[in-house]
Amino acid sequence: MNTYDLKGKVAVVTGAMRGIGKGIALLLARNGARVVVTDIDKASCEQVVKEIEKAGGTGVAFKLDVTNEQEIQDVVKSVHAQFGRIDILVNNAGIFIQEELDGMDAAKIDKELGVNLRGTLLCTKSVLPIMKQQHYGKIVNLASIAGFVGFEVASVYSATKGAIVNLTRELALELGKYGINVNAVAPGVIETPMTDGLLEDKNVAAALLSKIPYGRTGKPEDIANGVGFLVSDDSSYITGHTLVIDGGWLTM
Repeated sequence: MNTYDLKGKVAVVTGAMRGIGKGIALLLARNGARVVVTDIDKASCEQVVKEIEKAGGTGVAFKLDVTNEQEIQDVVKSVHAQFGRIDILVNNAGIFIQEELDGMDAAKIDKELGVNLRGTLLCTKSVLPIMKQQHYGKIVNLASIAGFVGFEVASVYSATKGAIVNLTRELALELGKYGINVNAVAPGVIETPMTDGLLEDKNVAAALLSKIPYGRTGKPEDIANGVGFLVSDDSSYITGHTLVIDGGWLTM
């Protein structure tokens, strides 16, 4: 288990009620951060907070729809009022709709763009005044290997993740003078509720594994370990970087 000194830090994690987001929230709390667990279902977030507290950590749950700017602003205001600072933002909330573009309803396109890209922009926008005032902040965006290479029947998803890679570079350029690091992680195929449908099909699972030199699919903790490093002060001279965590997929 990797360990980082995050004592005294306040971390907001979006999409944290399950999967990668939950794994990140648990790891940050285990390393001393006070973790704000957010997602669209508050009850599920509260269950994650119970796990954090059972392990001796500190957490708080908020219902958050990242497509709702007012809701984002309300959560940020509440967190700042309660803790007096926000040191870490992990933009993890995302959805994956696997459909061919010409058969995809415009509402689904808007939803995927809204959650994956617009949500990342809005959440970042809302914490920046606090981080600029602190002259300190760590922002980690969730990209994907689909932001670097084609991924079957995932044009809109791939577009959002490619945009996040470029957004990460641009924000690093803009925010370095404020002492704010902006990085991203790009997961490969990770065992989460989002990929359950793919991995349950033995043929699909075998095809995916054939593209992973390391020989296994990833787990949420694999991504959480990368995020833990990027939000720690061990990575203070790293910004604008996307850390690919894919078992070697992109080497193929």
